[in-house]
Amino acid sequence: MINYLRLFIELCLFRQQAENIPRSESLLLVTGLLAVLSAAANAAPEEGFIRGLLLSGCQIILFSGMIWLALNFKRKSERWVQTLTGIFGATTVLQLLTLPLFGWQESLVSPDTGQLVVTLPLIIVAAIAIWSLTVMASILAV
Repeated sequence: MINYLRLFIELCLFRQQAENIPRSESLLLVTGLLAVLSAAANAAPEEGFIRGLLLSGCQIILFSGMIWLALNFKRKSERWVQTLTGIFGATTVLQLLTLPLFGWQESLVSPDTGQLVVTLPLIIVAAIAIWSLTVMASILAV
C-alpha cells in the first residue's frame, strides 16, 4: 500500500504518469472509495458526513462517466481504469492535505458574521484546488 501512496504522491508532483499506474479494477475501486470518503470528510463541516458521502458518491459516478465518454471519443477506452485510478488516488492525496486547513479556517472566522473571510488556510486550499486541476489535466493529457 505504501508503494501505491508513493505512486500517487509522485503523480501529484508530476514525477509519474498515469500509464505507470497498474491496470487493476480492485485498485480502482479502493481509490474510488477513498476519494468518496475524503471528499465527504471535507464536506462534513458544511453538509454533514452522510450528505457529503451522497454528494461525493454522485460526483465520482458522474466524473467517471464523463472520463469514459472522453476516452471513448479519443479512442483510448483501454486507459479508463488507469486514468480513473490515477485521478482518484491523486485527488484523495490532495483532499487529505486540505482536511486540517478547514479546521484552521473555522477557528479564524467568527460564526456570527456568516461571511467568507480570506485567510491563509483559505488561500492554501485555493492553491491546492488549482494544483488538483493541473494534476487531473496532466493525467488526462496523456
